[in-house]
Amino acid sequence: MNTIHDLGGMDGFTLMERDKGFPLKEQWERDIWGLALALWASRSWPSRADIERLPPALYLRMPYYAKWLQTQENSLLNRGMITREELENPNGPMQSAEAVGIQPASPEAVVEFFTSDSSYEVTATKESGFSVGDEVVVRNEHPTWHTRVPRYVRGHSGVIYKHHGMHVFGDEVPESQHPGPQHLYTVMFLSKELWGDRGNKNDRIFAELTEFHLEAVS
Repeated sequence: MNTIHDLGGMDGFTLMERDKGFPLKEQWERDIWGLALALWASRSWPSRADIERLPPALYLRMPYYAKWLQTQENSLLNRGMITREELENPNGPMQSAEAVGIQPASPEAVVEFFTSDSSYEVTATKESGFSVGDEVVVRNEHPTWHTRVPRYVRGHSGVIYKHHGMHVFGDEVPESQHPGPQHLYTVMFLSKELWGDRGNKNDRIFAELTEFHLEAVS
């Protein structure tokens, strides 16, 4: 997905002044953060792909946590967990949790969720295709769906820096093309490989990429 949401390596885009520094400056932001924790704990939190569905012009002018709120609203509406009437009239009658088929997370469950050792790593079902030190190139693909691959590393070569085992595949791929769990690596890139003459010869950039997105350098 090549949209305005993937800003890495692009010129002319900076954080809004109000988003710099301590992120939870106002009470409404802290309220949204609390809602996010509850949704995460109940496994109902919208994905990064949901955030990327925000219209580009809206995405650029919204404060950081306003994006979270808009995405939460859209996701809950699409899943039938709230209605438009409930959203527009928060002091009116609400559906019960049982009516929409969810189990509300208790405060204790939220604490347990965030203090437990959670991971997207799964048991490996096949050998890894690369080892630390191998030179690889990132597949230069431009899918129409959400991908975890930053645009600025596509088509560039790097070196496997670390292997993290096999993980759940994070791209939003059509079911017919889903590759299943993938080995995950930290890949190291030279700054000049990515930025050319504008790169600093002493800088290194690290990106976590799955085996699905990598090819061996021949």
